[in-house]
Amino acid sequence: MSDSSTLLMARQPILNRYGKTVAYELLCRSVEIDSLKSQNENGTMATGEVLIGAFHDLGIDSITNGLPAFVNLTESWLYNPPAVQADKLVCEVLEYISATPANIEAVQQLRRLGFKVALDDYTGDPEQDKWLPHVDIVKVDISDLLPGHSSASLLQQHQRDGLIWLAEKVETIKEFERCKEEGYSLFQGFFFSRPAPLFGKRNNDSQFAVMRLLKVLGNDESTMLDISRAIQSDPQLSYRILQFMNSASVAKVTEITSVHHAATMAGVNRIKSWATMLVLSRLDHKPRALLEQALCRAYLCQLLAQKHPGVDQHTAYTTGMFSLLDAFIDIPLKDVCSKLALPASMTTALLDHTGAYGEILDLAIALSKGNWPQITGLSTDISLADLADIQSKAFTELSQQLKLTGLS
Repeated sequence: MSDSSTLLMARQPILNRYGKTVAYELLCRSVEIDSLKSQNENGTMATGEVLIGAFHDLGIDSITNGLPAFVNLTESWLYNPPAVQADKLVCEVLEYISATPANIEAVQQLRRLGFKVALDDYTGDPEQDKWLPHVDIVKVDISDLLPGHSSASLLQQHQRDGLIWLAEKVETIKEFERCKEEGYSLFQGFFFSRPAPLFGKRNNDSQFAVMRLLKVLGNDESTMLDISRAIQSDPQLSYRILQFMNSASVAKVTEITSVHHAATMAGVNRIKSWATMLVLSRLDHKPRALLEQALCRAYLCQLLAQKHPGVDQHTAYTTGMFSLLDAFIDIPLKDVCSKLALPASMTTALLDHTGAYGEILDLAIALSKGNWPQITGLSTDISLADLADIQSKAFTELSQQLKLTGLS
């Protein structure tokens, strides 16, 4: 990565109808550090930056957890297939590319090479209809359709065997459920991070049991005895933590056999982090993408805290993780903070986005979304090159931890 430009990665999960992440769409922004202006105005250059950044500089598996990456291809890229593994890339044909015989042949060649091809932002325009027999996936922005069309009518009119329909800009649970009923099988949007049940609501006893454990884990004054008792009340959680500790090779000489032993070898803070992650993962009525987003925020907050003397990185990690607690347990964040009796610095960060931890959280959220205009506005004392490095490290750590714990 050069000193004059910085690669910032935007990544959004693509989920199936069961809430499982099956792919990611990647968007990169190359920002001129001196002028703080995007260099991404040229679409062909933008595609090149995505491909080079994801497949070479950062490592595609660390960004996507080994899942396929959707990447926009401009017209010139259709004729110059990227030299990457075909099953790692889904080629998106941009909506403004004409379906000329030459372009159609170029797309057919991509498919012969083993690439999956998606038509981006299908609106019902008759010109776009020419692409439909030649693509594997159709992406429909349900918030931007031509008059007289609906997300349901588009699918009903043009469905064929083997053609996969993806609903974009799905922002609410109601939209998610509606699109599922209409026949869409893939979904993209931020509906999964909103406080509402997706696949059935657990009873309050289960939710508050989770909250009681999170309260112990989030309390700086909790002793290892408090933590181990809380964890051991859940046999499955105890097993997963011990399994993780042994597989992580924390103990080089002897196998770890108890939560107490695990804490001795790994330290209380690491146990807190792992246990919190595993507790949230057990809320299985929520899509895994929500856990990934919370973990990504946590790692970003932790890494950002290392750039701020006097800020505790473990508190920053917990702040990032807890920033989506309302979406996990469907209880307003204000009530969650009250019930968990969180420290004042964490509470103000979560509710008001103020204070040192609030500033770190805002920057972490912007980095997790790849929102580079917001990133440049929020970051006053960390260079964009360092921020890009932090983002890359967080994505890598997230991928490794999910694989290590069997959550990927």
